[in-house]
Amino acid sequence: MKNIIIFDLDMTVVDSRHRTPNKPDGTLDLQGYFNLRNRDSIMQDTLLPLAKAMRSLSKDNYIIIATARSVDEADYEFLKRNNLPYNKFFSRDWGSMEKDASLKLRQIKKLLNLKQFRGKPCYMFDDASPVIREMRKAGIRCLNSHKVNRKLENAA
Repeated sequence: MKNIIIFDLDMTVVDSRHRTPNKPDGTLDLQGYFNLRNRDSIMQDTLLPLAKAMRSLSKDNYIIIATARSVDEADYEFLKRNNLPYNKFFSRDWGSMEKDASLKLRQIKKLLNLKQFRGKPCYMFDDASPVIREMRKAGIRCLNSHKVNRKLENAA
């Protein structure tokens, strides 16, 4: 394992705009999200350019999905159907209203404190400014997925 690479899902690897409303600061509108959540909507999601990078990077790196979603079988089915590999999956507990940045940071820090991950380079892709800020404060190299996806689209 060379690096730890963390991917958010919504608007990072998966285009789910049709069912994931955001607040003006880029964080998830949880109530709106819960209202739109169902299997049919999940299966209508599409992939963004970082999905291809995720697949490619999974060969030599430890891949983590860190999402603010509360997940169920349809989410896992979508990931499998679209060949989106991961070694560890972090998500929101059902009913949790914790802010996205603190949720993700708490989960990630717990993993990074494990002996086998200490000192390993860690990179993250996320679309929400508050998450990006908190990760950077914690020493995680966090890239804005909107910018990365635009660059990957333009390079294609």
